Amino acid sequence: MKNIFFTVIFILLFISTGCLEMISAQKQIPVIKATSDKAIIYDGANVKVDWRLDPRVKPDIYYTNLPYKKSKIEVVTDQGKQSFTAQYGESYDLIVLLNKKDSCFVRIMAKEDPSFISLKQNENKPYPLEIPFTITGSRIYFKGLLNEKEEVNIQFDLGAGTSCVNKLSSEKLQLSFTDKTTISNTQGVNEARKSPGNRLQIGDAVWKDVPLTEVGNMKPDEDLIVGNGFFRDKIIEIDYDRKIMLIHNQLPAKVKEFKKQEIFYEQNRPKFKVDFTQDNKKYSFWFLFDTGREGTMLIGDDFTSQDENWKNLKELQMVNERKLVRLNASIAGREFKDIITNAADPQKPTGRPTLFGNQILSQFNVILNNKDGTLYLKANKRINEPFMNYDRYLKEMANKKE
Repeated sequence: MKNIFFTVIFILLFISTGCLEMISAQKQIPVIKATSDKAIIYDGANVKVDWRLDPRVKPDIYYTNLPYKKSKIEVVTDQGKQSFTAQYGESYDLIVLLNKKDSCFVRIMAKEDPSFISLKQNENKPYPLEIPFTITGSRIYFKGLLNEKEEVNIQFDLGAGTSCVNKLSSEKLQLSFTDKTTISNTQGVNEARKSPGNRLQIGDAVWKDVPLTEVGNMKPDEDLIVGNGFFRDKIIEIDYDRKIMLIHNQLPAKVKEFKKQEIFYEQNRPKFKVDFTQDNKKYSFWFLFDTGREGTMLIGDDFTSQDENWKNLKELQMVNERKLVRLNASIAGREFKDIITNAADPQKPTGRPTLFGNQILSQFNVILNNKDGTLYLKANKRINEPFMNYDRYLKEMANKKE
């Protein structure tokens, strides 16, 4: 009887201690106040996100810009702020008390967002995986296999926020469209059909459950567009000299020969900072690294709407309510002089971001480390490829007058 008594006491103490440990291990959810539903999320050093507080969404999830990299995340309201040190695989909860009555549950997640498509490696092929490509104009193209039966011509576009299928190719590829989505591209903002659950193979790399959004702004010989969303947990290298893209798990040793700079992402699309000058005035801004654009660059209303930028840009002429401007830019230590491009009127916004296109970008071999948000550039053999500069502009203007 005595032994039974002590056994019961021991069990009770164990359970009690265990419960206390569980309670003490639980994190107390921080609470901050707000009188406006407008908040800001600062993600690392370069990302600022306008965030709308909504008590109906429980939880309202924000996925960190660089989930694989330890970073400081700060949520700021008009009444307070709360910061977290985010590490991969972890989530962090916050309650924002809106107008003293509505609880808004915000969750910070240092994980891949739901759009992430994981690459399935062929076990017999070690990293780095090599994918040959061709160049048409300045764009990159792969050959691939869709749903294990249809050969496809694929444009690789780091400026694409989603994977797309050409409207002209949908029928021959025998796709099943069971969903719809809203897409913004050069044709504006439109509702589009969506085909989920596809299998795509490019070289020895395979992706399953690939969603394809149908678009009508692709060239007739293009079947698909894929972007950086396929590689967000990898390091990719674009070698224009050998016309090969390599998929790495580790940063290659050759990276020491490249110029390094930080990046951040918008819809998986990398943005990098570039200095440029126009009319003896210096600017510095974050440009989309857009390998899918044939041209040199574009100045969007995200730039022209800031400060006095639109007013200060001196135009050569106005074309379709845009300023045609002449400027110099510096990328990875190389100067590009007399670039001719256009700038958007901030009073007539299009939503298209400021970007560099592949007439310029293809003159660099590229290593993009999606794991820690760094970009490495090195001038390649395409360094003398022509781009839209002032001399070319003058010739085109002279031809129009004849």
